[in-house]
Formats: sequence, C-alpha cells, structure tokens
Amino acid sequence: MKSPPARSSRRRQSRTSPMKPNPEMVILAREFRELTQSDLASAAGITQPRVARIEAGTGADLTEAEMQAVAGALGFPVGFFGLAEQRFSYGSSSVFTRSRQLKAGERRKISGLVNVLRIHVKRMLDHVDVQQVRPLPRLSIDDYGSAGACARALRVAWNLPNGPVRNLTRLLEGAGVMVIECDFGGVPMDATCIQFAELPPIIFIDKSVPGDRWRFTLAHELAHLVMHDLPHPSMEDEADDFASEFLVPSDEISPNLSRQSASKLATYMPLKEYWQVSIAMLVRKSLTLGKIDENQRKWLIIQMNKLGIRKVEPLPIPREQPTLFPSLIKHFREELGFTAEELGAALMYLPERLDELYADVGQERARPQLRIVR
Repeated sequence: MKSPPARSSRRRQSRTSPMKPNPEMVILAREFRELTQSDLASAAGITQPRVARIEAGTGADLTEAEMQAVAGALGFPVGFFGLAEQRFSYGSSSVFTRSRQLKAGERRKISGLVNVLRIHVKRMLDHVDVQQVRPLPRLSIDDYGSAGACARALRVAWNLPNGPVRNLTRLLEGAGVMVIECDFGGVPMDATCIQFAELPPIIFIDKSVPGDRWRFTLAHELAHLVMHDLPHPSMEDEADDFASEFLVPSDEISPNLSRQSASKLATYMPLKEYWQVSIAMLVRKSLTLGKIDENQRKWLIIQMNKLGIRKVEPLPIPREQPTLFPSLIKHFREELGFTAEELGAALMYLPERLDELYADVGQERARPQLRIVR
C-alpha cells in the first residue's frame, strides 16, 4: 500500500538563488508547445543564443525572474524544469514506420506529447499500483517461425475462444498495457507504444481513429510489445501480420472465403460486422490466404473507391474505450479529492492547462478490469 502524494501545491516555490534548469525538460517543454528556440527567446525576453546554451546545459544559471519568464513562456510550472527526467524517443513508430514521411516538426510534436504523458503516468504510479490479471509474454519469431504463429500462440496463452476478440482494449488493459487516447493534431500517425522498466507498457493512440482501425492499430502495437526488443526493417510488416492473425485467425475465416466469393465486395460486409475489422483488412487477408491475387485485390479497392467507401467504410464499428488511464485520473480527482491545483502540483503541470490533456478523461467511464491498489 502506498500513501497518496502530499498536498504541497499551496506552498509557493520561492527561489532566491540562481537556478540551472534540466536542459532536457526545457527542450521537452519547447517541443511540446511547438516552439522554436527563437520563439522561446522572444516570449521569455532573452536571446536565442542564451536559449541554445540553456538547452545545451552550458549557460549560466538563470535568475529567478529569468526562470519564471522561461516557465511562463512554455506554459509549465517552474518545478517541471527541475525534474530529474530525460527525453526519450516516441516509441515504436519513431523508426521503420509508415509515418517516415512525418515532418521534423510533427515528430517533435509527437515526441513532446508522449514524453509529457509518460512523465505524468510515472508520477501517478509513484502513488498507485496497478495489478494486471493476465501475463504479457515475450514471443520470438525465431521460436515460432512467423508473426502469425506468435499471434496464435498469444491467443492460446490468453485462453481466447474461437471467434472475434470482443474488446481488445480491455484485453490489453488486463495484461497491464495502458492505452491512452491522444490528440495528435492531424499528424499522419495512428499510434505508438513505449516500454520502460519502471512503467507499464503504454500505447498512445490518436482519438480520431475509427473503431475498426482502432482495433487493428492496437493489435499492431501489441505485436511490437510482445515480439520486438530492437527495431529492424521488417518489424512493421511483422506487426501487421501479427495483428491480422490475432484479430482474424486464418483457420477460422478461410472456410468463409472461397476463390469465387472472395472476389466479390459484398462477401466482406457480414465478415466485417462479425470480426469487427475493416473491409480493407479482410481483403488483404484474402490475398494472404491465396483466395485472391494482387490484381483482384486492386480491383476490389478500386470498387471501394468508386463507391466512396475506401476512406469511410460502411457498417462503422463502435470505438472501444480505454478505462485504465481514465481511472487513474478519476482516482486522483474523485477518490483522493484532488483539486485542479493539487493535481497540477502532483503532475508538475499548470492547473489551468490540465484540460489541454485531460478535459474528457475519466468522464463516465466503466471501471477497469485492472484493480487499483492503494
């Protein structure tokens, strides 16, 4: 049992001596706010070379007034810049991904968001333990022979029955994986995941992702968590193969796809409803199973485009809702009774800015499968 954090938010942090901020936190806050060094210099009333030296860790200590100016310009409390934290990459999607086309500014934006949320999760879990109800094993393609075989092994390990996975989000949370909805702000990336020794695995997923793609994306990130210790060029294809087999086992769907029926778009409508995945994914599955060839796959996609259902498919799948992370926020707000000021102090985030990240978090969500242990 752990005690809740001390409610020290009302104590004003007064610094009468110079302060040397953690350069990593200055860079993180600046990237999170999507500012350049020049932007920060202008907003804080200091020179751009001074900002560069602060971020390099070679500049002179900041006066209290200068530190307040930098913190104010970045929209973070002064204490944030004293955290003994560092920046990390934004996880599985930072290398060998379909989003290699991300612009440098978009990568910095995602990195800033993921790192700030990671720090918040870490600070909350300093005071609350989360108990998982099923293991998250490590699976090696070298041992099983293919990503699909790894997916089948995990279904067995988790005692999943035949048929569709009913709630993949809840299943992952039961294995100790924290799923966090994010606003990626139009950046062309659906999700990324991270694993650190002191934290549960975390999947960050864009809240605009539709329900069918949400499930495939989570299964894709699950593949990275259980199969990939180090990045390599084929990891994205392997994760796709894993996701396809985990959500739609080949031996179960194959009898429903003859060579004749698989070439007809209408075949995939009821299959989408049953398996809770996209038509496009099922068409790709037919290709993998040898039910159609590449020309037939292209023809089916062309038909979807002509019908206007390629980007927005019919029969929308309800999007699953995470419960674990919202329950953490709710625990602090309701069960511990933290005010916005106190929650901001616990997270090292300005109280008036909490709604930037958590306006809708913890509102009318079901209790998580994972039990919070005080």
